[in-house]
Amino acid sequence: MRLDEPEITATKQRNYLSKVVKDAERRRRQVIAFKSAATKKFNKGKINAAKRDRTHKNSDKFRLELNDYIKQYRFKSRRGVYFYNDAKELLEKLTLIIGEMEAGNTSIQMGNTGQSILDALLKCKSINKGQYQKLVKKYFRV
Repeated sequence: MRLDEPEITATKQRNYLSKVVKDAERRRRQVIAFKSAATKKFNKGKINAAKRDRTHKNSDKFRLELNDYIKQYRFKSRRGVYFYNDAKELLEKLTLIIGEMEAGNTSIQMGNTGQSILDALLKCKSINKGQYQKLVKKYFRV
């Protein structure tokens, strides 16, 4: 909701997303430490195996959720870097990316950037679904 506010500029959005990811990474480290603490308590005999296992299970679930959350917000923050306001600029950038991919630069970042631009072009109806699918199939298939 915060990202949809009118006073959020691209820089503020990037900074906000960076802070969200940083906070989630800090929380993930805390969850990992909590799991280690349970193991240490078990080894000292302060808790039983059932409580240790329950703590480990909950920590693992929460860590996986945090990983998904971090991945989602990292993707959002990176997407903002590549977008331009004009569909013409997006098409020019996409043409450059396709040229680089044909020349042999098939890096993951290049593919992700191209895919993001295609998504934006489809969303703003600069290309139709058929064109989108052809380009994805030819250049950006994983």
